[in-house]
Amino acid sequence: MVALALAAVAVWAQEEEEVSELDRVLAMHHEARGGLEKLRSIQSVRATGTMSVQGMEAPFTIHLRRPNQSRVEGDFGGMALIQAFDGQQAWVQQPGQPKPTVVEGEPAAAQAADSALSSPWFEYTELGYQVELAGSEEIESGEAWKLLVTAPGGVTHQVFIGADDGLEKKRIYPADFGFGIEEATVRFEDYREVDGLMLAHRQIMGSAMGEMPLTLASFEINPEIDPDIFFMPGQMANAALGLYEIVSRYRNTRGASAAEVQTLRAAGTVVMLGFEVPMTVAFARPESFRVDIDMQGLPMIIAYDGETAWNVSPMTGAIDPTPLPQEAIGALGILSDFIWGRLADSEEAGVDVSLAGIEKVERDEAYRLDLVTEDGEARSLYLGGEDFLERRIVFNGSFLGSTGEIEVTIGDYTDAGGLMVPGKIRIAVEGLVVTELRIQEAEAGADIDPASFTMPAPADPETPGPAL
Repeated sequence: MVALALAAVAVWAQEEEEVSELDRVLAMHHEARGGLEKLRSIQSVRATGTMSVQGMEAPFTIHLRRPNQSRVEGDFGGMALIQAFDGQQAWVQQPGQPKPTVVEGEPAAAQAADSALSSPWFEYTELGYQVELAGSEEIESGEAWKLLVTAPGGVTHQVFIGADDGLEKKRIYPADFGFGIEEATVRFEDYREVDGLMLAHRQIMGSAMGEMPLTLASFEINPEIDPDIFFMPGQMANAALGLYEIVSRYRNTRGASAAEVQTLRAAGTVVMLGFEVPMTVAFARPESFRVDIDMQGLPMIIAYDGETAWNVSPMTGAIDPTPLPQEAIGALGILSDFIWGRLADSEEAGVDVSLAGIEKVERDEAYRLDLVTEDGEARSLYLGGEDFLERRIVFNGSFLGSTGEIEVTIGDYTDAGGLMVPGKIRIAVEGLVVTELRIQEAEAGADIDPASFTMPAPADPETPGPAL
């Protein structure tokens, strides 16, 4: 028993010594880079420089943002090369490529690991990362400690820390330069202090294509960076298209079969007042609609039969069906225009349409059309730059008691019997989101009783409960 105990103590002491050695190397490395307090204060970095590729000098910019977002953009003779990771998805745009593409599989895992491990704030003790001290080796710059750093996705980097100064001297890692995963290297040279940090101003990348020196000319610590630049761009609009071509493509997208659909029933959820609750919606041409919401056992209804708007809202005391001013449901009324694609009939409806240019709707470019109805109501309608479907409409009005600029944003379309039905509908008043409808199922041409859109008669005094 004594012998076993002594053996156990010896093993424990050996493990402690190995762990302590790793901790000592990491502590020296963190201190050499500027100290943990400084590393933890970094939220973003922007760097610029030039890259030498096969005799060509290409300017590039690097953007990094906590926790693990990255974007590297180079200019190769007027053609952009972009490689980015938004924290979840990797994407790339090759020179001469009209649109970026999603990176998947091993290349995506390699890009995600490189995005995190190349960040100036990486501490090697991040959650989910495994670090092993694999002894020391003699490399180009002298003796170095060798660390094996494995990211949560299983990608391992060999990191070499200078034994004399504690700075990273070399890294061996998997990378994809457009020809599949290969082993790449990078050597770090010309360290200089920038705002309390030691940063390498020269990096020499090596791959099957040879060496590619990078010279860093400037670093900015904690600059303001637009988060959207890390995400893959969405639809792209064509500035050469005129109003006639845009409306024509919109009509083609909606399709002739959409005009034949007379009713639509859908089910999903609605987010209101911090709750996400079940919902069903029904539409019938030309303007009727009804929304039924189950507010945890309390039925809520908003409806319009083309003449009278009404609701049932126990939370506001409207237990019986109650008439509403038509303008109070303006956003849902506009939604009928989205569902039935009224822009296609704008000429017949006496709507004046003009092309106002190209603007962004979330991450998609969209064509902005300014509409003036026969009644003089002004609206701005946005069509997707590639699919030509309605993405947003902006107008002044009222919605459920709130008045001001109303913005209805829709997306995630699905085809329901020839009718393009949005899966997400978000309504905001004066920039504040009031509600969001999420549709999971839709049935075009559903059998819907027209009477369901009409406000029920008042309750019979002789019969308990409302007529509804």
